[in-house]
Amino acid sequence: MSQIKVVLVGAGSTVFTPGLLADLASSAVFDDASVHLVDINEDAAETMARLGRRIAKERGSGLSVEAHVERRDALPGAALVATTIAVGGADGWRADLDVPLAHGITQTVGDTVGPGGVLRALRQVPELVAIGRDVAELAPDAWLVNYANPLTANVRAISGFAHEKVFGLCHGTMHTKAMLANALGVPRQELTAVFAGLNHLCWLLELRHGRHDVYPRLRTLVANATAPEASRSGQLSEPVTADLMEVFGLYPAPGDRHVSEFFAWYLAGVPNGAELPWRLQPGLDATRRYIDEKSDLWDKLHEQASGARPLDAVPEGQEAERLVSIAEALLTGTDLVELAVNVPNQGKIPNLPPEAVVEVPAVIGAAGVTGLAVGDLPPALAATLTARAAQQELTVQAAVSGSRTLALQALAMDPLVPSPHVARSILDDGILAHAPLLDTFATSDAATS
Repeated sequence: MSQIKVVLVGAGSTVFTPGLLADLASSAVFDDASVHLVDINEDAAETMARLGRRIAKERGSGLSVEAHVERRDALPGAALVATTIAVGGADGWRADLDVPLAHGITQTVGDTVGPGGVLRALRQVPELVAIGRDVAELAPDAWLVNYANPLTANVRAISGFAHEKVFGLCHGTMHTKAMLANALGVPRQELTAVFAGLNHLCWLLELRHGRHDVYPRLRTLVANATAPEASRSGQLSEPVTADLMEVFGLYPAPGDRHVSEFFAWYLAGVPNGAELPWRLQPGLDATRRYIDEKSDLWDKLHEQASGARPLDAVPEGQEAERLVSIAEALLTGTDLVELAVNVPNQGKIPNLPPEAVVEVPAVIGAAGVTGLAVGDLPPALAATLTARAAQQELTVQAAVSGSRTLALQALAMDPLVPSPHVARSILDDGILAHAPLLDTFATSDAATS
């Protein structure tokens, strides 16, 4: 086998990149691989490359690591390309929360749905489509794996406008399954879970321990965990998740801070500065803390890259681990059943739009990435997800075309946005906050579809 070439675009990701490098250095399949780290920030790319070389040396791996500023220099001959870009960086994410907040709209994460998710997609999609087109030209046989949020919109844009061999990965359902196994008191590897839906609103369709259906036990655990006398600790006691399970009959993943943003009634009408209802305040606090801490991580990474600080122990179950396991299956042809991938629907969930990107189980191996059909979702869930998929489709079309009209419509369609007037104000303020990244949307156009 010729040397395997892996390219990571957006290598300045302070959490993902070190984990991926550690996982690659621990894999026999990638022992002689070359890893090419691309970031528009030269210091970020070089720091991560030095860190990667140190990781490889300490783990006895033959992995080689190079840094690039220009992705086209890195892409030729790649077998696998991963994207973790964040156009606008931490300041952009902060603005995705602050701009809607100035208009009375509170979000808990703001990177997937809500007006923040729309603004983020308008920045991310054009760059990811450009990356995808470069991959299609320079490494047409490569699989492109996208981690960047908003995951659904991004994968839809790449698959529809740039490169067909693409899928998205998110660790949310994996972590949810691990939590459920712990709550049920069964080994994670013995628990069978089937999730399906859209990224960050994925519904648990089946839960089995061996041949035994343990969904009834889960319902009892959730009911007891959210009872007034119960201790308020752990994901099973999250009130939004429990409320949605009571309304729709199925357990949603991956936790309140994400799923709450899909439904206006959990976040609408919160006065500025007030504590969020439904015990959602800790989720928002965690998001803002994560954004603020991003710059601090660089001090640590510089020290680790230089050898002045010990390397971290590799945490179990990190998101990078799945990428390496999946890449091993793709490159060796050994079949792997994966809990959740994000791929174009094309009938896997028949009562959702065929062009929508859905999160479903998959078989990965010599045949590539094959999403598994899970059948129709219950009508209420299909209606909810269809409306959201339609809004995301509009967002993608706006981002690809640069249409102000479509961007305004995408914002106005979001359940958290109370009126077209507010949508227009958010768009105008977002253009200013993210200048010059969204300048194309400052000009009116005649687009209507």
